[in-house]
Amino acid sequence: MKYYLPIHINGGNRGCEAITKATMDILGCTKEQLVVYSSNIEIDRSLGLEQRVTLVARKQFSFLFKVIRKIRNVFVKEQYSRNLFTYNYLYNPFLRKITKHDIMLSTGGDMMCYDNNEVVYTNDKIHEKGLKSVLWGCSIGKSNLTPEKIATLKRFSLIYARESLTASMLQQELKLKNVVVFPDPAFVLEPEEVDLPDCFSNGTVIGLNISNYVLDGFNFKSQLGKDIVSFVESVVYSSEKHILLIPHVMWLGQDDRIVCRMLYDKYKHTGRVHLLDSASLNYCQIRYVISKCFIFIGARTHAVISAYSTCVPSVALGYSIKSKGIAEDLTMPVDTVVDSKNYQSGAFMKAYDFTEMHVDELRKSLETIIPEYKENTYGIRKVFSELSCK
Repeated sequence: MKYYLPIHINGGNRGCEAITKATMDILGCTKEQLVVYSSNIEIDRSLGLEQRVTLVARKQFSFLFKVIRKIRNVFVKEQYSRNLFTYNYLYNPFLRKITKHDIMLSTGGDMMCYDNNEVVYTNDKIHEKGLKSVLWGCSIGKSNLTPEKIATLKRFSLIYARESLTASMLQQELKLKNVVVFPDPAFVLEPEEVDLPDCFSNGTVIGLNISNYVLDGFNFKSQLGKDIVSFVESVVYSSEKHILLIPHVMWLGQDDRIVCRMLYDKYKHTGRVHLLDSASLNYCQIRYVISKCFIFIGARTHAVISAYSTCVPSVALGYSIKSKGIAEDLTMPVDTVVDSKNYQSGAFMKAYDFTEMHVDELRKSLETIIPEYKENTYGIRKVFSELSCK
């Protein structure tokens, strides 16, 4: 039996790297059994994925395909219909490798929180062939549902939700019987020690991960953006603490380094704002750096998971159900989650102040919960074993 991951994309998003590496650990499979579709094998190799999984290079767009697609788009206006043409070209060569003895794992975490996309396409194709598929470690809210998503959710052989809010929604709203809930796969990964930035030798460090997703653009013009700038200034000019900016996604169009660099360039003269060279580190190495922070503030879910898993009190800058759901399952106070999509002025500072005020209490709570919580992730093995025998 082999497991096929068509939605891995590449480790330029360190969350994708984390899910893929953790999946191997959780399932206890060999490198040959875990077949991963990669849009950038060079990046994945540099992160050590080739030692753990079998990488298959994603098909590249030919000149002829680009021309045909451009002409076709003149006549096809609906976006998902346009995308189907591209998905067919990209994914069919990989999907054809899957046999009745195999299982497709649809990863990506919150992919179902966005528009109809390749998760729907690949699962529908697998279902047409009568093969098994698992939606692996997912989050999805009621507001994210579409007719296409509802139909494909019913076609998955199994849905592994990574937090209880998603599981409850799927069970109550859609009456699905194919849903189980376990922690996000990435919780099982261990930090990998690396040399720490100099700021850790000079004082207390606050880790800060921000992205265009929570800022509504590559600038700080939104109210949340303005509040983040005010927060940085208050730390720099009214305390002895340092801020370490930690990019976690380095994909074109959503590169955390862009907004992190903006803040760094503005305040580097103070000697108290620093920028981590995340591009040179893999997920577990970034996790090690995060584990040494006094408090962590994160927009990217898998960056926040690194903080939680190493018992670092955190503020989650949420933009979908996943942030609230994971925090709730860990019994983290709602005061530590900021809703970036319905943001109210001052909410960021309020969440940070609450976290700092209760930092010891939050750390002790995580130290109590995390060992068993992480171990619970392996419970998916039994469910998977039963699915494999069907």
